[in-house]
Amino acid sequence: MGVAAGAAALAGGVKPPRGPQPKPAPPVVPPDAWLREPERIYSHRGRLAVTLVAEEREAFVAGARRAAATYNGGVPGPTLIADPGDRLDVRLVNRLSRPTNLHTHGFHVSPGGNSDNVMLDVPAGATFDYRFDIPRDHAPGLNWYHPHPHGDGARQLFGGMAGTVIFRSEAERRGASAAVRDRVLVLQAPEWDTAGQLKVWSAGLLASQVRLVNGQLNPHIALRPGETERWRIVNASVSDFFDLRLDGHQLTQIAADGNPYSRPVTTDVVSLPPGGRAEVLVRSDTPGTFALHALPADHGAGFVSPDLVLATVHVEPGLRGVGGRRPFRPEPLLAPLCDLRTRPVDKRRTITMSMTGGFTIDGKKFDHDRVDQVVELNALEEWTIVNDSVLIHPFHIHINPFQVTHIDGVPVDEPGYRDTVTVRPRSSVTFRTVFEDFTGTSLFHCHIVPHSDLGMMGVFQVVDPTSPGSPLLCRLT
Repeated sequence: MGVAAGAAALAGGVKPPRGPQPKPAPPVVPPDAWLREPERIYSHRGRLAVTLVAEEREAFVAGARRAAATYNGGVPGPTLIADPGDRLDVRLVNRLSRPTNLHTHGFHVSPGGNSDNVMLDVPAGATFDYRFDIPRDHAPGLNWYHPHPHGDGARQLFGGMAGTVIFRSEAERRGASAAVRDRVLVLQAPEWDTAGQLKVWSAGLLASQVRLVNGQLNPHIALRPGETERWRIVNASVSDFFDLRLDGHQLTQIAADGNPYSRPVTTDVVSLPPGGRAEVLVRSDTPGTFALHALPADHGAGFVSPDLVLATVHVEPGLRGVGGRRPFRPEPLLAPLCDLRTRPVDKRRTITMSMTGGFTIDGKKFDHDRVDQVVELNALEEWTIVNDSVLIHPFHIHINPFQVTHIDGVPVDEPGYRDTVTVRPRSSVTFRTVFEDFTGTSLFHCHIVPHSDLGMMGVFQVVDPTSPGSPLLCRLT
């Protein structure tokens, strides 16, 4: 019976049936179209040991067998789950045709030796054993790993080489989040030619037409009415910005860049620069089908990414789900803010990202053997990052997270720390950080990876002064 005929029948006195009505049938979705999670590998008795094989091979990506750069044959790689105080032993086997290495993005660990040392390369055909000793007071949250070979990072990351690392909080270990389902969403934006071969990255790919979630095109996600889920989301693309909106819903963000917020932030749109992470609570009380969008993002100079649907969320009573239906309060997953805004500053610096004469920082292209900034151990510094170019640049610094205090000189009140921040064209961002715990050499750079490959990267060195430095003001991690 058509809609018009049905309406006429009701108008003519035909009454609808009484009694309970059958539940609507779940949406017909092919089994392989439901969101798949990467393999999860857990630490055991304070240690997590894993082998990551870096290899170019065919993988099932975006619904077909395609060329990819993989960890352990998959896009993305496995999710590693550990606790603060654990030790991570990662054996990296390089089966690529060129050097690679491993950056643990968001880890507050030593930048030297066989820890988060991005100054070394693992040659093609070689194996290297990394060891990461995670501090007992490390911030809980979502971090990630990816290759960081200088000059070739974009090619490898663009092909799919990325995976996540979750550090659990004490509250989580006590079961504080047992009422919510935990999902990992790895966002990537590769492109292939008609033969299924990866395209070579170019400036035109700033606005990719392909957006993947856990290696899938528009996967389906099931929610039951009234249940709360935590989505841990990482932007693992080389250059795409993701402004996320779930139709008909607000999202409650509780962490950024692996650092818990001091208060929940309810928002319509969660913005993620390349390298950025967000942890959000998602709750739906209304049955229906809703699109998770990547909204158009302005990169500057006329580059605007398209509005694409990343995933389709189905909220139906009969769908599978594991979360509880009681209202979930996020307070156990939050953490107090160690506010640096009122603390005395040891040193102020201005760092300028520019495209005059190439991709540079402070007018210089990256030099592996040159130290650009020397900082003292435990010093509290204020850095102002200036973008004097026509393109957007996300700024990332290794090892130590920071507190954003100003945007274009205007004070802001952020609820937590981050390690990657968007600096818009002809704009500036000011942050404060304490270079605590670890001496050694590491990097700061634009996290549009082709920009850093082309030279928009600098070297900083943390030194322990002969005389006692500033007292440790407060822990950032």
